[in-house]
Amino acid sequence: MSTGISADVSNAQYLPIADHGLIGDLRTTALVGANGTIDWYCCPRFDSPSVFAALLDSDKGGSFELAAEVRATTKQFYFPDTNVLITRFYANDGVGEIQDFMPIADESPEPGRHRLIRRVTCVRGSLPFRARVAPRFDYGTQPHTLRLTQGRRSSSRPPSLSR
Repeated sequence: MSTGISADVSNAQYLPIADHGLIGDLRTTALVGANGTIDWYCCPRFDSPSVFAALLDSDKGGSFELAAEVRATTKQFYFPDTNVLITRFYANDGVGEIQDFMPIADESPEPGRHRLIRRVTCVRGSLPFRARVAPRFDYGTQPHTLRLTQGRRSSSRPPSLSR
């Protein structure tokens, strides 16, 4: 099933709402733009404050960007009979895709934990991707810290602000 989204979205600041696919885990959802950017995500529930809210403010709202580093056209569609959203990038030198989904875990040992899975693959040729993860908690109003531990970066709110 196709969402009907196919466009050159290389330089769009605000995508129309129709140019977004929806992924979710029955407790919350994320909106993934046809440009590969998660523009909206509240966690752990639908009514929680935002983690990414670029849909409201592209400068201060925060987002999770995965995109081709070269000019590309894109198409979004769902893997048949699943909630796995594919955003495919078509460029002169290759074709790449992002596979986005949120697993549903009824018997999780960590019931409050939600997973947002993003997988980048090259389908044909060569296609460089860039990544930018910029959370802005509570609609960009709460501070957060960035830590580097053993070559890995993690961002979190101070414990007093976590809900």
